Amino acid sequence: MYALTNCWMFGPMRSISFIVFLFLSLGAGAQPAGYKKLADVNSFKTELSKANAAVKNISSDFKQVKNLSLLAEKIHSKGKFYFMKPGMVRIEYTEPYYYLMVMNGSRMLVKDEQKSNKINAGSSKMMQSVNRVMVDCMQGTVFTNPDFKTTAYHDGNRYLLSLVPATADMKKLFEQIDVYMNKSGMDVVKLVLTETGGDFTAMEFYNTKHNLSLNETLFKVK
Repeated sequence: MYALTNCWMFGPMRSISFIVFLFLSLGAGAQPAGYKKLADVNSFKTELSKANAAVKNISSDFKQVKNLSLLAEKIHSKGKFYFMKPGMVRIEYTEPYYYLMVMNGSRMLVKDEQKSNKINAGSSKMMQSVNRVMVDCMQGTVFTNPDFKTTAYHDGNRYLLSLVPATADMKKLFEQIDVYMNKSGMDVVKLVLTETGGDFTAMEFYNTKHNLSLNETLFKVK
């Protein structure tokens, strides 16, 4: 799965501010333990672009752990992730609460067990950035995002892309975003988002499938 975002689940999410913190979170700055800086970044970019060119859509299960400094216990949740080119995303939480977020261009739908809200993501630089980070990771264009400085690392089985905010707006929100990808298929297997205050969200993706017959109604904002 080639994915990425910024929001988090703390019970049912009920405000725009919660939405903005679900998809971008991780831990911070120096070279990560066990990983080496990638020497040939251009070859990696070519490989990533080639892998993404073959993918029309993605379907995946995910499990998420949210760490809040104010809470002694971590918050665990599960759900389904869908992506369809050119830039449609559906994130559907099924445990412990139902919560749905659909991003389709500049439009966004947020729905919990009680109500749904439509949001114009195009009117918010923050939401535009969230949208772009997600799509960049899925389409292999993460290195061209001016809001972040991206550094590539690798170990025996995975690549790691560490995104550090490069603009004042993003520095207010995030300390770092880490995207883990397997080397065999260039799928995103883990996304860690660390907020400026140190709280973080980790999403792990599994049972990833490509190019299924997904119905476009999954991505409808209505």
